[in-house]
Amino acid sequence: MKLSTTFILLKIIRYKIHHVLFWLFYFTLWVLLYKSAIGLTKAIENAGLVIILHGSAAYFNNYYLIPLFLRLRLYVSYFVSILLTISFICFIHIVFLLWADTIDDTEKYSLWSLEFFINDGISVSYTLAITMTLMFFKQWFEKERLTDKLEKLNAETELKFLKSQINPHFLFNSLNSVYALTLTKSDMAPHVILKLSEILRYILYEGGDKVVGLKKEIDYLLNYLELEKIRYGNRLTTALEIIGDPSGLEIAPMLFLPFVENSFKHGVNATIGEAFVHIKFTVSEDKLIFNIENNKSESHEAINPDYLGGIGIENVKKRLGLLYPQKHDLQIVENISSYKVELQLELK
Repeated sequence: MKLSTTFILLKIIRYKIHHVLFWLFYFTLWVLLYKSAIGLTKAIENAGLVIILHGSAAYFNNYYLIPLFLRLRLYVSYFVSILLTISFICFIHIVFLLWADTIDDTEKYSLWSLEFFINDGISVSYTLAITMTLMFFKQWFEKERLTDKLEKLNAETELKFLKSQINPHFLFNSLNSVYALTLTKSDMAPHVILKLSEILRYILYEGGDKVVGLKKEIDYLLNYLELEKIRYGNRLTTALEIIGDPSGLEIAPMLFLPFVENSFKHGVNATIGEAFVHIKFTVSEDKLIFNIENNKSESHEAINPDYLGGIGIENVKKRLGLLYPQKHDLQIVENISSYKVELQLELK
């Protein structure tokens, strides 16, 4: 509903239909005001004259006096100019009524009275106030629309930048795995290359989308884990558990990769002996909980809290803030022997 309303307003503003609609409404209002006193025919004539004069004053004020004086904060000059404009419009109104010769002598005399001049000036002032308000509202609306557009553009640009930092780092690690296998002439090398091609296909064709199926994202992580499992052999134990049904749910692509990479960089790589990486997805209709845990050497120094998976924890937080504002909760806990991450996302 909000989108369609905005679209209609943009169309109206673009083709200046709002000007026509406003003056038609204003004309009708004046006809109704005059009708009971002077009849329909004269009411239409007088309303037409009022619209011409008031419209001239309104456009002169909005497009000349306001930019020339008010926007430059020349308030005294603007006040004097607007008084002169109103006075001139009232004078023209009186002259035209006299020239048209549609009123009797008594009414002609009353035209030059101070009371008529003041009342006429007040009606012009009302018109100027209304049109100024509408103009400022229109400008505010366009400014808000432009601000929203710029914010969206900046957010999309930043997301693309943050995401672009992920791919080279992942590719570098994967190629290292293939290189290690080829050095030992392992029979697993072709299988690894095939898995790597599947991962790269996902990055190229799915990673650029705003959202992907959660199941595809999980399959992507499974391929990544399989590559690392082949690389580390029996020294590494991996597990990926799914609680709930991920089918039909969508998620931002490559959102969990930095946490997985971090587990290998600061866990598996730094651990002498057996290492493990455990991943769990808990899925409900409107919520996703991602948990990952890895062990680390007790003698290994603490993980730099400003670093995560080669792209930095601030990068991950920025992505989450842009993609899921007010809809995520990230908890990172490190102790002597393990490193745990829990990410909760509201999917609706």
